Amino acid sequence: MDVTFSPIGVFRCQARYPYDVPRQGVLAAENTGWIELHEGRNFETALVDLDGFSRIWVLFLFDRNDGQWRPKVQPPRYAQHRIGVFATRSPYRPNPIGLSCVEVLEVRGRCIKIQGHDLLDGTPILDIKPYLPYADAFPEAKAGWTAENHQVNEVRFSPEAQGQLAWLAERGVECLVDFIREQLGSEPLNARRHRLILREDALPLLAYRTWRVEFRVEGEAVQVLWVFSGYSPEELASDEDKYADKELHRRFRERWP
Repeated sequence: MDVTFSPIGVFRCQARYPYDVPRQGVLAAENTGWIELHEGRNFETALVDLDGFSRIWVLFLFDRNDGQWRPKVQPPRYAQHRIGVFATRSPYRPNPIGLSCVEVLEVRGRCIKIQGHDLLDGTPILDIKPYLPYADAFPEAKAGWTAENHQVNEVRFSPEAQGQLAWLAERGVECLVDFIREQLGSEPLNARRHRLILREDALPLLAYRTWRVEFRVEGEAVQVLWVFSGYSPEELASDEDKYADKELHRRFRERWP
């Protein structure tokens, strides 16, 4: 029997690329966005009393995978071998349905402001359910393969990097801090899992779109030192602007030559 679902709404936020969000929303507790339910279906009435809950379950569609499900996948962390997809939260599922538990900040009309999410802008929303602590929380539950020992690095930011990241966030590059924490929080020098540029006789760089982040591994911590433009002077002088961000890079270089 085939089953067809119609999305009840769409998600809106700053994150537009898979690497803009963490693998789990709890890893980016400050991430905010809006669930916008569709007009003309009386959804504003369906949201009555939801503001009494601090958390909700959001069911959504993984609409940006390649359309092919995989019986075994390689999780980005923890596992040293491929895992059965039903033992993971991978998007590459027979039915590409996602499930996230998020914090409710505000309910306004047919919209819900949430925090601590792992969704991308434009994600179709399938359903919303309240999180019930007495029914949904099982602290003693076994964690399967995810309970295996693994190292999580503390990610620290130099004062210079903090200033640069704050400047970029004010100008629309808001996802960079969470991207850095997610990428460098585990196996920071593993180029197979991270977007790294490894250089001889120089510190490694983490690539984020057209930006570069220089960092240093210090024992079980990672120190983020500087943010750089990924454009060369010749590229910045060119009129071609594929990502429509060269003016921001020019202003950044004026501020941090």
